Amino acid sequence: MCSDTQRASTTQCKYPDCTKAVWRDPDGSYSSFCGNYHRLAMANHPRSQTRMCQNCNARPSHDFCGQRCAREFQNNGRRPANSRTSPTLDESSCMIPGCQRPVYVDADGNKSNFCSHRHRRDAVRTGLADACLRCKEMPTIEVGGKQSDFCSKRCMPMILEIPKRNSIYEDVAKQFTEKWMHPTPQKPTVVNLWKIYGDGSIRDRFSRYQLEAERRTGLSNGNTRRRFHGTIRACCLGDSSTDSALCTQSTCNVCKIIQSSFQLDRVGQRTTFHRFGSGIYTSATSSKANDYYGGSTSPNKAMLLNDVVMGKAIKLTTTNTTLTQPPAGYDAVIGEPGGDLNYDECIGAPAKLDVGKNDAIRASFLIVYR
Repeated sequence: MCSDTQRASTTQCKYPDCTKAVWRDPDGSYSSFCGNYHRLAMANHPRSQTRMCQNCNARPSHDFCGQRCAREFQNNGRRPANSRTSPTLDESSCMIPGCQRPVYVDADGNKSNFCSHRHRRDAVRTGLADACLRCKEMPTIEVGGKQSDFCSKRCMPMILEIPKRNSIYEDVAKQFTEKWMHPTPQKPTVVNLWKIYGDGSIRDRFSRYQLEAERRTGLSNGNTRRRFHGTIRACCLGDSSTDSALCTQSTCNVCKIIQSSFQLDRVGQRTTFHRFGSGIYTSATSSKANDYYGGSTSPNKAMLLNDVVMGKAIKLTTTNTTLTQPPAGYDAVIGEPGGDLNYDECIGAPAKLDVGKNDAIRASFLIVYR
């Protein structure tokens, strides 16, 4: 989204018939749209004359949708559009072979790939489209310009169990095991893995912050890393396939985080010592996150694996409890082993920074282990 001095907080979204105000980026610039959904949907709208990014041709923009696309265009020239993210403006017929009927277009102008529910089901049955992970009947759809794992918002759960033979399960379990660094008699075993979807607004805010960090620092995806976080699980969420409902216990931080994400105003409720000031702490070391687990009577433990936008990070080895924000020019603090630390930790959201820093972290997986 490009900065435009003609826009202000009262400017109306450019999407036809939308009366919401435009989105303001963390860097202070204003978009032409109220959010990513309308920004990306505009490309498929029949009344759209919006210019697309010269590089990816997937997002509306004046020239480029972000610094990464601008660099790629400068270095390599325009690259072929990605079929998973680029809108298919010229495909107006149903994708089922032999069907010439027009695709379904919803009230917002978003196009389906098929003419009817019957042909959507046929596409899954014949292997033409990937099936929704939940109902396993309808094909997956695009949400916010990216391919979803589900066929609709109705099918999108808060968490979804990942099968043990799935490549995602194997990848996360490998990271958990390899990053267990404490000298315990035996490394624990991952019992169950759940992918966290949560509320769409949380994912949208995280994506916005990630894009802003990328544009500001020039680092791909804003230097996003997967980091572990241990906290209280007062229930048995994730212990078995039937334990998928979030609890409402006030002491269950795991369910609170999945429901409403991390909140800086909750910092300090469990511990009073903060090595690098008050903030949201994560670690690349799974066994360090385990130190902060508190739980129910379940024989299993649980921790969160999160996507953390670190931006430009500074590495420190000595304690500084007086920090209220990273040093000038930095977005996060990384505690490096050596000096006062035996194991690493990352403080990506110091408490006295802008509230938007809540959006620098998003829970991605719930790991249940024993």
